[in-house]
Amino acid sequence: MSNIMAELVLTEFILLKILLGGIFGFCLGLTGVGGGVLLIPMLQLFCGMSTVLAVGTASLISAMVKINASIVHVKASNVSWRQVGLLFIGAVPITVLVTQIVVHFNQHPTYAEITQSLISTLVIVVMVGSLMSVVYGAKKTGASAMVESHHSVKPGKAVLSGMFCGSVLGSTGVGGGVLLLPVLNNVLKLDIKKSIGSSVVLALFLSATAAIGYAKGGQADSATAIWFVVGSFVGVPLSAWVLKRLTTRAIYAITLAVISISLVMFVFVG
Repeated sequence: MSNIMAELVLTEFILLKILLGGIFGFCLGLTGVGGGVLLIPMLQLFCGMSTVLAVGTASLISAMVKINASIVHVKASNVSWRQVGLLFIGAVPITVLVTQIVVHFNQHPTYAEITQSLISTLVIVVMVGSLMSVVYGAKKTGASAMVESHHSVKPGKAVLSGMFCGSVLGSTGVGGGVLLLPVLNNVLKLDIKKSIGSSVVLALFLSATAAIGYAKGGQADSATAIWFVVGSFVGVPLSAWVLKRLTTRAIYAITLAVISISLVMFVFVG
C-alpha cells in the first residue's frame, strides 16, 4: 500500500510539473517573458527549490525551450548575426565566470546563506527592472519602429552590453526577453523583429552556458526541467493561437501582470 501511495504522489508531482511547464510555455509565447522571471518563483514555491538551484534549473529549462524557437527565427531570417556575435563575445566569458563564482560560494559552508540572500535580492532587482522596462515599452507603443543600423553602434558598446547581460543572466537566470530584447532594440538599434529573433538565439546560448555551469556544481534538476519542457509543448502553441486575437495594449497588460505575479510569488517564498 505504501508503495502505491508513493507512486501516486510521484505521479501527481510529475503532472504538476507538466502543468507548470504548460503555464510557463503559454506565458513565454504570449509575452516573451517567462524564463527566470516566472520559472524561479514557480520552482521555489511549487517544487521547494532553493534560490540557486531554481536559477540553475530555470536556465536549463529556458535553454531547452528556446531551441525550437531559435530554429524558427533563424529560418525566418530574424537574426542579426553580427550583433549576436558581438554580444556573445562579451556575454559568454562573464556568464561562465559568474556561474562558477555563485556555485563556489553556494557550496561554501560559511558563505552559502549569504550567497542565497544575495542572489534573491538580485532577482528582485532584475524583476523590478523588468517591470519598468515593460512600462517604458508600453509608452513607446505608438512610436515609430526602430531602423536597423549596423554602422551606428560601435563594437565595443555591443561587447560591453553583452558583458552586462551575461553577468545578470549568469547570476540570476533572468534576462532573456526582458534584458536582451531592450538592449538589442534600444541600445544596438535593431528593428523589433530582428531584436526578438536575435534575443531568442542569444538567450539560448547564454541560458545553456549558465545551465552547464550550475549543473556541474549540482545546482540544476534535469528531471524537473524535462517535465517542464514537456508541458511547454502544449503551452507555446496555445499562446500562438491566443496571441493573434489580442491587441498590443492587451499584451503589454498581460506582460505586466505576469511579472507582477512572479515578483509577489518570489517575495512570498523568500
